[in-house]
Amino acid sequence: MSKKIIIIISVVLGILLIALVGYYFIVQNNTPGTGSGLSVFKNFFPFGGNEVPAPSGDDPNNENVPQNQPEQSNFTKKLRQLSSRPVSGAGVLDVKAGTVVRYIEKATGHIYEVELFSPKQGRISNTTIPLVYDALWGNKNNSLIARYLKDDDRIVDTYSLTIKEVSTTTENTVSGIVFPENISDVSVFDTNVFYLEQGNSSSNGYISNFSGGNKKLIWNSPTKELLSQFVNAKTVALTTKPHQSFPGFLYFVDTGTGQVKKILGDILGLSTLTNPLATQVLYLDQGTNQMSVFDIKSKVITNLVPATFPEKCAWSKKDALIIYCAVPKGSTGSNSLTDWYMGFISFSDDVWKFDTKNNISVIVDDLTLDSGTIIDVTKPILSDNGQYLVFINRIDNTLWSLDLLK
Repeated sequence: MSKKIIIIISVVLGILLIALVGYYFIVQNNTPGTGSGLSVFKNFFPFGGNEVPAPSGDDPNNENVPQNQPEQSNFTKKLRQLSSRPVSGAGVLDVKAGTVVRYIEKATGHIYEVELFSPKQGRISNTTIPLVYDALWGNKNNSLIARYLKDDDRIVDTYSLTIKEVSTTTENTVSGIVFPENISDVSVFDTNVFYLEQGNSSSNGYISNFSGGNKKLIWNSPTKELLSQFVNAKTVALTTKPHQSFPGFLYFVDTGTGQVKKILGDILGLSTLTNPLATQVLYLDQGTNQMSVFDIKSKVITNLVPATFPEKCAWSKKDALIIYCAVPKGSTGSNSLTDWYMGFISFSDDVWKFDTKNNISVIVDDLTLDSGTIIDVTKPILSDNGQYLVFINRIDNTLWSLDLLK
């Protein structure tokens, strides 16, 4: 082969290599809806509508329990550990046979399902969504909002994921939709999502479905530091982020008309949790370290003892006057909620039942005694049938369930 031909071939190969590298970075930097683009690792996974099946080697009946799950024999216990590895969030659904929990693993984004009435548990999707730090479930546990920090550890990526069950039951797929990049807070109810987009001088609140469709603006305000609770189909509750040194406010927003109503205000470090009927609000006044229930119609305030954070509580859906809360064994101070949010302190909790009608509180379970470890409850969810309280241990982010009928 002549020297001239060798040179020509080398030039052609060099051009092809440069073209491939250039194409890679063009695609990398123009991923729709992600601003500066996903990282190299993240671009392999299904966002923007692509689908990835579960591996063919998975048992479709979930009979082979993955290594990240505790032994199946403990399903009859009152307090049950559902995962051994950190999780980002869980969804609870009552079916004819009983209560089913789905959760997403924090490190990998793999999705698992556990039946609380049987030993059956296992992975239902191995689609990888790395380093998910928060997940909110809806749409009968078939959809979730997954959130995680981008590589700069500042910008939050938000995705809506939907599990598509294949009729053959041999595999599941997960489709993903990219939500706006500058979402500061999100909450879900049934098939709908509420999210806050934070601008330089204001915040906008939108409702949409999990696919991002039927988008509707219902909130616009100069107030930017807000937490949302999608209470029911008609009501979104917005509370200013709690800090013990600043007065807090709670607003109800009508999802149909966008009408805003102030419910509570000028309460130091206000933290709230509204019941499903939007008739009562559990709230914490960090100025006095007092937890109370506010009846919206009668304007009556009932103080509850012992005090805890509304973030550790869940209202009953069977009885709108019943609350289950995780209560720290020791007393909490006026700045405890702020310090807890920031990760400066943790607690060892018991579970209590509060009857707001009769102002009665009783201890339900000593979590440390039953588990043999310290449990600091966060993200509690109560099953619709009122039997199970499902929660995350904030210390190691493992998932647990408590049978309230045992």
